[in-house]
Amino acid sequence: MKKLIYVLIALMFVSVVPEMAFAQSDDPFEQQTLKARDNTTKREKKISRKKTEQTEEVTPMTATPKQKAEEQPKPKADKEMTISNPCDEWLDVEFVSLIGSKSSQILTLTIRFTNHDVNKRMYVGGSFVAYDCEGNEHSRGGSTSDFSTVTDIPVKTTVEVPGKINPSQNKVLPVMSFKIGECLIEMRNIPINWK
Repeated sequence: MKKLIYVLIALMFVSVVPEMAFAQSDDPFEQQTLKARDNTTKREKKISRKKTEQTEEVTPMTATPKQKAEEQPKPKADKEMTISNPCDEWLDVEFVSLIGSKSSQILTLTIRFTNHDVNKRMYVGGSFVAYDCEGNEHSRGGSTSDFSTVTDIPVKTTVEVPGKINPSQNKVLPVMSFKIGECLIEMRNIPINWK
């Protein structure tokens, strides 16, 4: 083991001596410092070259189509349902369901609303308008039902969407608006449960 160490030291010394002869300064300490700072030994060059080769093997130059697809955020398939209620300070409106009959192609909307104002008679469904995914308008004038509401007591009701809607083309109803009392309620992206 000692012989091996002496041989390595001798080899290092031999490789340093020719380079030291071309140095500008006569000071041996300065020559060694310059050599250590500016040059690398053959062993260091080999190690450096191996690390570079390993890095190149691990990280490919261009991403494959599969990797590109994974990196990009996926678009949201379904938009979130929203309810626009301009009278939310005294009227709460909740979506319960939108049931579609595949055989009759008729939709029935079920909602729950709560009057937080004084007890009063409220009409539901006046100026009812809906658009399906194909762009067809489904509308009806006049109210469909009326209720004697009691303050803070929820009322559940159903409203039939006028006209026929194709089940294969419509998984959601893009927009629907109707009145509860004097408030125009608008719902968007309503999911249809076809049965």
